[in-house]
Amino acid sequence: MENGMFQFGKLVIQSTVSTMGSTAIAAQAMVTMLESFACQASIGIGLGMMTVVGKCVGAKEYKQAKHYTILLTKYAWIACIICCAIIMFPIQQITSLARMEPESAKLAIWLTRIVFTYKMIFWTPSFLPGYGLRAAGDVKFSMITSTLSMWICRVVVTIFLAHQFHIGPLAVWIGMGSDWTVRSFIFLARFKSNKWLEHKVIYHKKSSSRYSFKNLIVHKQKHKYLVALKECQSNNFFQNHIHLNHHFF
Repeated sequence: MENGMFQFGKLVIQSTVSTMGSTAIAAQAMVTMLESFACQASIGIGLGMMTVVGKCVGAKEYKQAKHYTILLTKYAWIACIICCAIIMFPIQQITSLARMEPESAKLAIWLTRIVFTYKMIFWTPSFLPGYGLRAAGDVKFSMITSTLSMWICRVVVTIFLAHQFHIGPLAVWIGMGSDWTVRSFIFLARFKSNKWLEHKVIYHKKSSSRYSFKNLIVHKQKHKYLVALKECQSNNFFQNHIHLNHHFF
């Protein structure tokens, strides 16, 4: 559901970009492709984080879950910075290889430098902690936060800036940057509160009887022991220094 809403929001933004002219459309397409490529390594680390954190939470190793969430987020942050730098510095050569028009290439270079500089700081904390939250069962909070942040910040801000101030494709990236910023602070606050560790990842179906099979055997053995203890007390067997086994207690 979250991914579906996200893709639908991208379509709404794309329809807004399509009204900005061929130069803006070409530049926006190039920057979008490069931005998507720059975060693939971090997304891979995030998918691995879901497995690692899910294992830790399933084993009730909550300290390990927090440790690996922080550690893998740092690795993803480093990977994001490296990928952005690899693309941002030779951006002129990339646009020339794509044989873009001079105006479109100039706009794409300018947007790439702005977007990637901001992406190095705010993209990772806006997405990676969400993988850890989902792995721990905090899916509803992650879905609501991502959906509201995307529609309020990314879609609404983009449409408002594009139609009211006519700043071209920069409106798209200002809206996206605001989405990253808001989501970063919300996810980090949720992570520090430890409420994401209070969910039950696996639910066990309760038995209709009062006791499970194992507990029923233990209960019967305890009952026999208590009956024997009562008989010993009534017959004053304790005077003979009989030592009873308290194993079932």
